[in-house]
Amino acid sequence: CACTTTSTSTSTSISTSTTVTLVPTRVRARAPVLVSSMAMKRPAAAAPVAKRRRQRPAPSGSPGLCVAGEALIDFFPRETKDGESCYLPKAGGSPFNVCIAARRLGLPVHFFGGLSTDMFGQDLHNQLGRESVDLSLVQRVARPTTLAFVSKAVGNADVKYAFFKENAADRSLTSKDSIKAMEGQSFGAVHMSLGAVTFEDKQMAQAFSELFSIAQSKGAFTSFDPNIRCTMIERGAHEYRKNVEEFMGLVDVAKASDADIEFLYGEGADLSTVAEKWLKLGARLVVITRGAQGAVAYYRPAPETLASCAASPPTQQPNTIDARGRCAPVSDTVGAGDTCTGGLLFGLLGGAGALSLAPQLAGGAAWDNAATGRLQEILRLAVAAAAINVSRQGCDPPTHEE
Repeated sequence: CACTTTSTSTSTSISTSTTVTLVPTRVRARAPVLVSSMAMKRPAAAAPVAKRRRQRPAPSGSPGLCVAGEALIDFFPRETKDGESCYLPKAGGSPFNVCIAARRLGLPVHFFGGLSTDMFGQDLHNQLGRESVDLSLVQRVARPTTLAFVSKAVGNADVKYAFFKENAADRSLTSKDSIKAMEGQSFGAVHMSLGAVTFEDKQMAQAFSELFSIAQSKGAFTSFDPNIRCTMIERGAHEYRKNVEEFMGLVDVAKASDADIEFLYGEGADLSTVAEKWLKLGARLVVITRGAQGAVAYYRPAPETLASCAASPPTQQPNTIDARGRCAPVSDTVGAGDTCTGGLLFGLLGGAGALSLAPQLAGGAAWDNAATGRLQEILRLAVAAAAINVSRQGCDPPTHEE
């Protein structure tokens, strides 16, 4: 899975599901590409980021994962036996889903967030407990649970959401809560996804910033998914992009969908250009999911070199695969990105005894051949997990055995 940069264009097949392409820096290439870039000036924001990263301790060596953010109830459209419309409630929320995806693959996982004391909050608490997620960092709050109603067009597996979230329990975290949660804890990684909660909630944004800052100071790598829900962004894409880019200085792994990129940077935005910008702002790995086309990961094997690798799901379009690897129809896409994130974190932390990439992400070690080969393997596992998930209703991530 290793390759070297050359000055001429060439393509090397990695497997039936992964490819790496080498192109000159001036060519605007679609992902996946390996770009040997020309010397360029760092943006003004990059200098303090570089200074901060030099002061970080060695990776903690912990296999543990902490996931922070919202937990809510999704309501899925269904029909009664009499043909009347109704909704089926199911526990969800991006961070909640990532917890379960990573835990089913085998990682020790803590959830850090606010859960309501109402019946929905109790259901969320119980389900995390059944999945063996550590709940010692959970705060029970006498506020309502966020509710999300899901809609799906006929003949289309993609979904849309309507949120009811005012004064909800999952919006109760503060900077002080983050400080308290990290006391005496040692994690290999700390992940946060947005969604119904956005950076426009200043209290939550400050809590997440504090959490990531402390996590990095204790040897963990940080992982972030903007998980854009357009209807939740009040000030528009331009202002929200500033929030995301400012936060990127505290991020080691940035994961986003191509739809997130389109919202933030406009239709037709070049994925490699956005990834390169995020890497300059502080990230050490950028992973962009592309729906049925899989995912592409961008990193820097050298200071002025942008590299990428990609993986496609082992499927035959328009179908996906089930847990036995058989061709299966797509049920819906709920939780596909979260399942992919759980798979990424499992691999990056060295789940199941494999090589951990924490030295590259938390310690700044070089992306050598062993690390880039491992990244390819991790990407394949993550997109395969997501492919299995979409064969089932709602977010239902596979186990490691599956």
